[in-house]
Amino acid sequence: MTDLTCLPRSIFSWNYSVIDVDNNTKALVNFNFASEQGSIILDLNDYKIQHRWLSGEWLLKIDDEVVATAIKPNPLTRFFEVTYEDKIVILKAESPFSRTFLIEQNEILGVIEPTHLFTRRAAVNCSSSIRIPIQIFLFWLTVLMWRRAANTNN
Repeated sequence: MTDLTCLPRSIFSWNYSVIDVDNNTKALVNFNFASEQGSIILDLNDYKIQHRWLSGEWLLKIDDEVVATAIKPNPLTRFFEVTYEDKIVILKAESPFSRTFLIEQNEILGVIEPTHLFTRRAAVNCSSSIRIPIQIFLFWLTVLMWRRAANTNN
């Protein structure tokens, strides 16, 4: 299992530092200010996250190579199909009222959840069979859903 702690970089920020179990910064997760796009900086690699205009599709890219694709088939659900390396995992909300998201592939492979009810701090606990860039992309998608919910509630 991979255990990552995700810390917001400031009190009102949706940008995160991702810390491993040895308290080393593993990655930086960023959202572009006024869009549903962003980036992940991991091991000196700059991954870009692009949202295709008027679609429910996000691409994780490094240089011009697509590393993973996330499709949100229904705009009214908190559910993604994520494809990478000829594999498909499902990222979905645990329940309609929870901020916890499950990562599934015939069984639960991981959980992404806030560390406390009143915080943006989060934990990613995931099978090591899913590579770290994909785990962090799944976290980015989860934060996207949290961010949308916060914007809807304000």
